Amino acid sequence: MAKFKLITAGLALGAIFALPFQASAQDNVRSISLEEVFQLVQSQNPSVQAGVEGVEISRQSARQARSALLPQLSAQAQQGRSRTMADQGASDLVPEYGNSYSTSLVLSMSIIDATNIANYKAARLEESATRYQHESDVQDTLTDAARLYFLYIRNQSALKVIESSIALDEVLLNIAEERRKAEVATELDLTRARATLAKDRQNHLAQRTVLEETRLALLRTLGLDPNLDIRPLPVEAQAPRLSGLPDWMSVLESRPEYKAANELLERNRVAEKAADWQRFPSIGVSGQYGYASRMPGDHDGGEAWSVGLTMNMPLWEGGRIGSEKLQARAYIRQQEQKIREISDMVRSSYILAQRAVEQRWEEIPLAEEAVKLGELELKYARERFEANVTDNSDVVSAQLSLADAQDKLVDAIYRYQLARIDLARVLGSVESQLSE
Repeated sequence: MAKFKLITAGLALGAIFALPFQASAQDNVRSISLEEVFQLVQSQNPSVQAGVEGVEISRQSARQARSALLPQLSAQAQQGRSRTMADQGASDLVPEYGNSYSTSLVLSMSIIDATNIANYKAARLEESATRYQHESDVQDTLTDAARLYFLYIRNQSALKVIESSIALDEVLLNIAEERRKAEVATELDLTRARATLAKDRQNHLAQRTVLEETRLALLRTLGLDPNLDIRPLPVEAQAPRLSGLPDWMSVLESRPEYKAANELLERNRVAEKAADWQRFPSIGVSGQYGYASRMPGDHDGGEAWSVGLTMNMPLWEGGRIGSEKLQARAYIRQQEQKIREISDMVRSSYILAQRAVEQRWEEIPLAEEAVKLGELELKYARERFEANVTDNSDVVSAQLSLADAQDKLVDAIYRYQLARIDLARVLGSVESQLSE
């Protein structure tokens, strides 16, 4: 009986909710904190790294658009041979051959070209929008990683609950066997104890599978070796601090996806203007300076140069410009609706996230009280069983109730951490909000 009491008392320990992880001598075991999770996501997550390259692609696109506004300088070399038919009199045509050679530097520059200017402005806005969108995508990935981190801790804690239940089941089975030999307990008591132990062992196997799935998902998000055995460090469930939070409009304006949406709206407005600007004339200057002769190195040539001014203005383009303008206006209206959608989403999510944090925090002490009551229920049932007042059915029922209460406490803490993550995501910076 002393062993039974010792294991029962051990269920009340806080190891279920803050798991102490011991250092391992194995090379593939690594303890990891939430801060390290955030660092690994930003340095090794494939989607985040792909987003970094996407920002670089948009930056280079803007530079390419800018090049159309800068002088273009090139070197040219040309060697030509021609044949013409010359009139030699009396209707006789005689072929004549000629050679020409030239080397030159060619300079061209757009002086006034509204289309190139608009393309550059649009490319700059696209680059800015891509950068903001990347920031938003990083926050989403950090949110997913934090959720997996706390889910892994939750699943580990749930596994500990089942293991504690199995330990109680084994003790209860030993007692039932001893009492059966002494002809104090019935065969039903023995069967009931065996069935309870078998069920908890099945639950243990299922929970180990769930834990393994969570581990692999977390490692994939962090870009780590799937064979690595990670040990997340527990995060204390601190009381929420909701006072002093900014108003929802300030939160909205700080969100990177909102900034990205506004940059795309401005880009579409530039596209609308650019459609009209195509009707204006474009003016450019070009120049060429070099050397010309019949053959390279024949010393019969001399310098050659030319300079010119060009103007181009469309007169009829088949309705293309008008169609582009209408299309740009449709893009503007579409983007305005997207901005409205983001605004509504942030406002409602902000309210819901604050309320969820408050409610989830209030659930934790209720779950803790349920655990205490479950422990008392098990204690009284055990005492009645030991006094031969009843069979072990009350003990089995009390053990199941206690295990359920412990699991609900683990789940309450997990859901509170998820609520904190959701609030941090609405505020726009998961890393800074959860690291405080």
